[in-house]
Amino acid sequence: MPPTKKIALLLAVFGLGLFILAAPSFAQKQPQTVAEATEYKATSRHADVMNFVRELQKQSPLIRVETLCRSTEGRDVPLLIIGSPVPVSPLEPRNSKKAVIYIQANIHAGEVEGKEASLMVARDILQQAKPPYLDKLVILICPIFNADGNERINPANRRQQPGPEQGVGVRPNGQNLDLNRDSMKLESPELQGLLKNVLNRWDPLLLVDCHTTDGAYHEQTVTYSWPLNPNGDAALIECQRSKMLPAINKIMKDKYNTLGLPYGGFRDARAPEKGWETFEPQPRYVTNYIGLRNRLAILDENYVHADFKTRVLSNYAFLLATLDYCAGHADELMKMAADADLRTIARGTGPKAADLFGLEYNIKALPEPVTVLGYEMEVIEREGARFPQMKRTDKKKTYVVPYFADFSFKRSVPFPAGYLIPAASTEVIQKLLQHGLLVEKLIQPATLEVESFKTKEIKGAERLYQGHRTNTIKGEYIKEQKEFAAGTVFVTTAQPLANVAAYLLEPESDDGLLVWNYFDRDLAGQFGGGPTGFPIYKLPKPAFLVKETVR
Repeated sequence: MPPTKKIALLLAVFGLGLFILAAPSFAQKQPQTVAEATEYKATSRHADVMNFVRELQKQSPLIRVETLCRSTEGRDVPLLIIGSPVPVSPLEPRNSKKAVIYIQANIHAGEVEGKEASLMVARDILQQAKPPYLDKLVILICPIFNADGNERINPANRRQQPGPEQGVGVRPNGQNLDLNRDSMKLESPELQGLLKNVLNRWDPLLLVDCHTTDGAYHEQTVTYSWPLNPNGDAALIECQRSKMLPAINKIMKDKYNTLGLPYGGFRDARAPEKGWETFEPQPRYVTNYIGLRNRLAILDENYVHADFKTRVLSNYAFLLATLDYCAGHADELMKMAADADLRTIARGTGPKAADLFGLEYNIKALPEPVTVLGYEMEVIEREGARFPQMKRTDKKKTYVVPYFADFSFKRSVPFPAGYLIPAASTEVIQKLLQHGLLVEKLIQPATLEVESFKTKEIKGAERLYQGHRTNTIKGEYIKEQKEFAAGTVFVTTAQPLANVAAYLLEPESDDGLLVWNYFDRDLAGQFGGGPTGFPIYKLPKPAFLVKETVR
């Protein structure tokens, strides 16, 4: 369906009062976002967002505002807490058995649709005489996660997308970092604030991260994904990809007249029939990281080639459909997350031979194909270019193709009962604590059977990435008996965040602390010598240790 017809239908639904949020009429709702007020010619600046939020506070007692973080350039990043009643403490949702849903927008500040849509959702919930969802949910919204990047609005940014004509912000934050690559190393105030003030404080059941695509042409105006890393809980991954997201997609189509598609692009632009493929599984991406924490996450990618109004309204419809589903299945979803925590803890109390941590991955197609409502494309070969230029024709074509989005272990190692770090730096300890991990120190020495990693080779990348020359390492594990002195740091895997701990501390992890240069001084050979041993030891089986918690 052409975008103009979809908009007309969507507005007609508003006018007929068929939305769950119907009344008062759409045109009368105040405050308006900058997108609405300018007829989708502009997007909100930080001051506009803050003024909008203050107006919501004047209208309703069901919203409270916290600060997620202060940006590098000194802007407060707001976190909206919406509930009935609005909770003062994170304990209140747990005691009342309400699910906490966190919506995050503008992590890439050129991708502004979620910023406008999430503000509209907050307003349209709060203005109802009986606000929907809040009997089952507490809703957290961060509408402008990358506040610094947002202020660099310029019509020259993201020129591949139609509108808004007055421009959008930029991808990186005030440190020139891509915030959707910072979930493991946590070098930005934004990601540190997300961990401290949202994930570790409120422990949301679901995170929705709003983006805009950069890829293929198709009619569907929303694309989406779930956490992809196979080190996450298998039952949660399967639920999201096979049940939850297909159901949300159906709600979005049937109730809000908006079409969705699992996120991806054609594997081979010259031969689309070869399949549709998702993105990478590393937990540096926020939604993949959430999966390691035994929680649900949705990557929302709005269709870049639609006009700005369609993108915002599609994002709005997707958020409503997600809240519809979560409110209707809150108890079931909370139990699934709690069961995943119990399974993770139980594994750490006695790892079995079948308990593995994946280091490298295979990808295969899911059992069901996807239907891409696309177009016939003109392929323009470019001399010396790796990929051809693709030009869309006006002739529509439906592609029913395999969807490559199922990652499995290609290479793995046994999952341990814990990790011992004899000379942990303050930086390493701080990083573990920022993630919310239980970190302990031995207060009496202990002699233990452990596995040590003997380094054969370590290489830094030739090109800088996110300010790092990321490392890769080769070596082998050796079993040995070793005495560990008092003061040795111990990280047990008998904790809900054990998958995060393993990802950070395994030497061959593709997104761990070694990759991000946190052990460079420990591994560097002195006076021309080769690399030294990795400074972390794996405890294969549980042991009784005299220790205390590090705070």
